[in-house]
Amino acid sequence: MKKTNVTVDMELSGKKIHAAIKESGYSIRELQEMLYLECPQSIYRWIHGYTLPSIDNLYRLSVILRVSIEDLLAVKGEEN
Repeated sequence: MKKTNVTVDMELSGKKIHAAIKESGYSIRELQEMLYLECPQSIYRWIHGYTLPSIDNLYRLSVILRVSIEDLLAVKGEEN
């Protein structure tokens, strides 16, 4: 049986999240408020590829931006 090792590419995911935010027309501050975040730093960490949103925030972000979760994440995989 082949094993597939799939991981999320944080840097590329950040670029995808940033592009979706820009396309939506929402500001970082507006998203901060919609996601009930105390400060915008979390969003900046996502778009720079330092961290990923929690599952809850990833889902909320996909709903707000009207894109699928898969459209916000970049995965890379290897078959062994």
